[in-house]
Amino acid sequence: MEVSRETHLRLAFILWALVGTGLLIAGGIFLFRDRTMSELDPARGTPGIVEGIGFVIALAVGFAKGNFVLPKIARKNVARIELLPERSPFYMTFSLKSWILIASMMLIGTVIRLLGASYFIRGVIYVAVGFALVLGSRGYLLAPSVRPVEKKIPS
Repeated sequence: MEVSRETHLRLAFILWALVGTGLLIAGGIFLFRDRTMSELDPARGTPGIVEGIGFVIALAVGFAKGNFVLPKIARKNVARIELLPERSPFYMTFSLKSWILIASMMLIGTVIRLLGASYFIRGVIYVAVGFALVLGSRGYLLAPSVRPVEKKIPS
């Protein structure tokens, strides 16, 4: 299926934002072990200071990565998308290198889970990566509109 350059930008934004949101939710569940803010059952225990500190550290790391690292990657990808033909296959939203990175990140997540990392550690990692992806996805949403590339003819 071929899509426009504008659609490539939207797909990249949606992918980063949805994956980031999913990781944030999963990380919160792992960190706070299915508790809600309105749950008042002291028999199950309450989230402690360690979970709170882990959450704050994860947000700080995610904020830094989402504002200083991922926007550069998004800008490079936007520039690459601008050079694509007006219509190109949807999988060209990301370069081969990016697809390999995505697959390796998924593999790392699986390895962490299979090695038996605690819910706390997984929660901190997921919140940090998820928050970074959500913030970094803005690079695609705020990208200047993609115009057809025009060849300049010297006069």
